[in-house]
Amino acid sequence: MAERTRDPGGPAQPAAGGRSLSKRRLAALRRQLELERDQLVTQIDELEADFRDDSWREPRSDDDAFTGTTTFERERTISLAHNARTLLGQIDLALTRMEAGTYGSCRSCGRLIDPDRLEALPQALLCLECQRTAERTR
Repeated sequence: MAERTRDPGGPAQPAAGGRSLSKRRLAALRRQLELERDQLVTQIDELEADFRDDSWREPRSDDDAFTGTTTFERERTISLAHNARTLLGQIDLALTRMEAGTYGSCRSCGRLIDPDRLEALPQALLCLECQRTAERTR
């Protein structure tokens, strides 16, 4: 019999493939998310330190190539920090959902997200079907 989850806005839904997360698998995913979170925090700190480094302002030459390279590197640093902060927010949300007991259920349809999808992308909020629909409507 397929496990059922409750969609907050509607009736119980059958779980995706009838597969739910075991406590052991959930604990492993939590450890994975926490490790990735720690790595992201370190990465963000390093990127922000690089960005705050004012040595790029020191006059070295009137070389346009140097100025262009410096500008590119600063924009790259900003982009990497932004992406890391976005991923950090997704991980924090996944950890919050674990605490609330809602982790692993699709935020759109309420069905369980396939455990294999969570193994590959532990911060996933949508089942594969809803993710595809969301990407098509962008």
